[in-house]
Amino acid sequence: MKSWGAVLVTAMGFLVGMVLAGVGGLSAKTSFTTSPEITQKKKIEAYWRESELSASQLFELISDQNCQSSEKYFLSCINSVIQTSAEFKLQLSKETGLFEPLNSKIFIADKSEKERLAPFAQLYQKPNLIVHFGNLWNQLLDIESSEKRPALIANGINSFLSVYKDPHTYILPNNYYEEVGSQLERSNLFVGISLERVEQDIRVRKVYHHSDADLAGLQPEDVIISINEQPVGPMSLQEVMQTLKSADQKSFQFKVKRLGEIKQVLLTRHFKSLNHVQFDVLPGLRNYARVTVTKFNRGVCEEVAKQIRSAADKNIVGLVLDLRDNPGGQLDEAACLAGLFIGINKKIYSVEYFDPIKSNEVVLTTGSLLYTGPMIILMNGSSASASELFAGALQEYKRAILVGEKTFGKGTFQESEIWTKNNRITLFKTQGFYLLPSQQSTQIVGVTPDIELTEHHLQIREENNYFNPLHNPKAHAAPVKSARFFEDQLKKCSSLRHPYQTDDLMLKKSLEVLSCRQLTATLATQFNIEDFN
Repeated sequence: MKSWGAVLVTAMGFLVGMVLAGVGGLSAKTSFTTSPEITQKKKIEAYWRESELSASQLFELISDQNCQSSEKYFLSCINSVIQTSAEFKLQLSKETGLFEPLNSKIFIADKSEKERLAPFAQLYQKPNLIVHFGNLWNQLLDIESSEKRPALIANGINSFLSVYKDPHTYILPNNYYEEVGSQLERSNLFVGISLERVEQDIRVRKVYHHSDADLAGLQPEDVIISINEQPVGPMSLQEVMQTLKSADQKSFQFKVKRLGEIKQVLLTRHFKSLNHVQFDVLPGLRNYARVTVTKFNRGVCEEVAKQIRSAADKNIVGLVLDLRDNPGGQLDEAACLAGLFIGINKKIYSVEYFDPIKSNEVVLTTGSLLYTGPMIILMNGSSASASELFAGALQEYKRAILVGEKTFGKGTFQESEIWTKNNRITLFKTQGFYLLPSQQSTQIVGVTPDIELTEHHLQIREENNYFNPLHNPKAHAAPVKSARFFEDQLKKCSSLRHPYQTDDLMLKKSLEVLSCRQLTATLATQFNIEDFN
């Protein structure tokens, strides 16, 4: 799968919007049961094998003649090679155009596309150097086993498309999304952590609520030293992920460094499927609800509505909607979810096609108004696509205060069609830009929060992750003028603190805002239900 530089979610990779392409050697196992036992599991390699993707389809795109035809085509071919060769402990030499042994695998494998490709940007102009891409790819195909070869070919094609077309145009087996990518529940092999590499350390980036990792006591910023006595220092993030996805392993003994101290943490796997929607009540003198949506998969809106209704007797007076690390997903779910907070038939986003013949489209909310109280949305640099559109729209409606970091900046949309080279494969092709209700584009610039706070993790966004991201001339990061107002009001409410104890600085700030009655009263008067209609 396409990963975001040095960050991986252990189970299915970190997906950007609808980017579910299982490129490379990541074997995303999934289970089609919620029982404690694993009764069926299937790897992404199996889906690619069923698609009968062949080397001939790869070589139609990547040949010595094609790859030398232009600098852009050349770099696209380079990307197809270097994004896969690290898995085989090989790297492409800039001096010879040949493979050579890779000595620092982890630093290459965990780099973003932009970082990997940058050293080759001037190679096309180098005199007397001809890279034989056919020979390079034949070497890789000869190394890979026959059952995994179609997945390797898919990796090469998608890595090529990422540069030649754009980072979010890709191919995918026809039935993979329906059977895996759209499900509300995660694989029951998911232990509940995402990881990132910071220099030479592999660190816990996030722990998901109610997961096995959460129950075990793993914490964000824990530096993982070993798992089951196997040192993780020499391993890539993908290799650590594969270790944690082992279906035969029922427990993992972590050795971590936390605040300078070495700790042992035993994680026991319960093989439970973690829902993409988590609901918690944060009790105190005034009760607040926290709804965490980790991805806009099918059924998310219905699940959130059900959880809000179930809390009707708990006297909820404020809501925190946590969209941090939410890569997006189905836009119809976002449109439905927005309706729960701003009402039905409100403009939530629009699409602007590249093709001038096609008419732009306006999308309205579909959910019925369910919650009218004070609302905070948490977001970070890994909130992408549908999640940043949702947050940006509610910000423009003045329905919610956004707390956190500027979002990822993925403001393009893709439409699917059967791939002409293989009818068992779907091509997801970028066709235009998403626009907020104000017609502002989120592409590259993302959404700027009302109150900015930075988490202690790598900042990975569209502009610094990909080599050839699309730019929209309509995208301008307008300064948010509300931050000073919010901070001034919070100072007046400084004596009011919610008793809920947490080390999560963004959540703590959200509770401060909700605890300030002067501020929430002001918010109640700002939302104009007629805006943008």
